[in-house]
Amino acid sequence: KTMHQTNEKAFESYVEEILLTRSGWQQDTNVEWDKELALFPKQVVNFLRETQPEAWGKMAELHCYGLESQIIRTLAKKLDLKGALHMLRHGFKFYGKPFRLA
Repeated sequence: KTMHQTNEKAFESYVEEILLTRSGWQQDTNVEWDKELALFPKQVVNFLRETQPEAWGKMAELHCYGLESQIIRTLAKKLDLKGALHMLRHGFKFYGKPFRLA
């Protein structure tokens, strides 16, 4: 049994190393994890802002204050309704503007 656990740990370490060094993954902690929404809100907002600056800019003009919390709440509702796979494939709309998650 001990040998199996050691092998499993070695495998996990190897997978983590590959993800971090070759696949662009970032290591983080669960400090910013929102248990209620089951999301990392800050990471989602940063992703949307960085990858879709035009759509984000238009929404920022319309929703000066509270944009981040509004878009996260909308995303959480859509995830509950349609599921993560659908959202990753199709994204979601926020006030008529499409946002991609992948």
